[in-house]
Amino acid sequence: MIRVYLDWNVISNLKKPQFKDLKDFISKHKKHLQFPYTPAHFNDLMKSYSPSNELFKEDLETLEFLSDKHLLRWEKDRVKPLFGTPTEYFEGEKDKEDISELMNIEKVFQDLDESLDEIGLGKMGGLMKSLFQLQPSGIDITEENKDILKKMFPNLKPNSTMWDLMKEVGPFSQNLLQDGEYYKDFRKSMADYGFKLESNSGNWSYNEVIKNIDDFLLKLGTKMTYLEYVETTFKHKKEPTNQYEYYTTAYLMLDMIGYKMDKLPKPTDNMQNIQADGEHSFYGAYCDYFVAMDKKLRIKSKVLYNEFNIPTKIIEPKDLISELTIVLDDIENKKNFLDEAIGFCNKDSLVESYPIKDGETIKTYAFKLPKFYFNYFNYVIYTNYPEQEGFVLTFRKVFKNFSRFIYYTESENLIDSIAQYFGYNNQDELKSKQKEFVYGDKEVSFDWTFEGGLIRLEKEEDTKRPILNYIISTRKEKSD
Repeated sequence: MIRVYLDWNVISNLKKPQFKDLKDFISKHKKHLQFPYTPAHFNDLMKSYSPSNELFKEDLETLEFLSDKHLLRWEKDRVKPLFGTPTEYFEGEKDKEDISELMNIEKVFQDLDESLDEIGLGKMGGLMKSLFQLQPSGIDITEENKDILKKMFPNLKPNSTMWDLMKEVGPFSQNLLQDGEYYKDFRKSMADYGFKLESNSGNWSYNEVIKNIDDFLLKLGTKMTYLEYVETTFKHKKEPTNQYEYYTTAYLMLDMIGYKMDKLPKPTDNMQNIQADGEHSFYGAYCDYFVAMDKKLRIKSKVLYNEFNIPTKIIEPKDLISELTIVLDDIENKKNFLDEAIGFCNKDSLVESYPIKDGETIKTYAFKLPKFYFNYFNYVIYTNYPEQEGFVLTFRKVFKNFSRFIYYTESENLIDSIAQYFGYNNQDELKSKQKEFVYGDKEVSFDWTFEGGLIRLEKEEDTKRPILNYIISTRKEKSD
């Protein structure tokens, strides 16, 4: 399946008449397309939540129509492909604790005491609070930084403790996230200190942005690159910085430093809008396509995808039909599969050749496919065996983006497509083997023979992902 990530604005606009062609196209090809949803979608969706809001219900239904049960969510140290409908996710989301409660450090430690006291562990929260009160804040207030620190932590003093700082961080974070005017004022304060790019930065080529920001930081005397500057925001963290934090912070910093700044024009707009955009951009990097209406979101994503070597294609919704039409495999009208497969192996599509080992004659080449073969595979490996008078074409799904996983439904869909094309008489056996192939640990393969060769669908040894082999003999029959 071709994995497509839709920004929330695209999803919410699908109910409009001008998006009817796109929605109809999706409905027609949905079997071969995957539109995962994420917590970032719900951060946007929940802004309009009200039991009486019919538009909210319509948006939730649209999300369910698109995504089925395909949920992507960051958990601890990686993004996981999870199963659950948007409606099921909503049931847990609507009663989520108010973020302001989580930022009240006094209440957090009080709740900790109550929880631990119930299981006989005493006032651990109070003990931890006492330890923090004995430690200095670690913040050095100077003439140069006192004004900006006053905006951030108005009650912080030279003799403040770590506990005092912790109490200040909550309200500062809450103001940044929820008060749009506070965020814009803070961003302006940073600009007043010289921490803002030149006005012409919006015209930079996307592949030069990070380099130009590095030059800007060097002139400021920071002696850090942009990504090193991003890393400094985590210097007090005990745990290693994870991919999600690193990427979304890098996205936010682009805005804060003045590159393609979000103007936040609506009264309800705040830093959470930018944070949500950063999350959409992050999850988009786990897909084949990232589709966004917001031009600034697309450009910032293009900057970071280029910096992190993410080949996910970023497009506007108006281009989605034409883009997918090119890469979708019309399986029903596939004629001579072998001629087509061999035709993929041309010099223009060559991405890698593997050196011949000593004493061997085997030659191997890798080619990028012009479409998703059987709406799944994106590379083919050609291996020539001259001594055996034959060659093998191995079709694989290769991830160059952040993703390293597939859903079970992708394997099921692929088996259905290939079995339908090549034929499979015993449907009960097909379903049994399909279940073992997708969910089991045993080695399972599907074989078809044809004149001069063998077709084999099996699991790759290390990744357990499906691979398709065409094993072809070039040996000519000898006449008597």
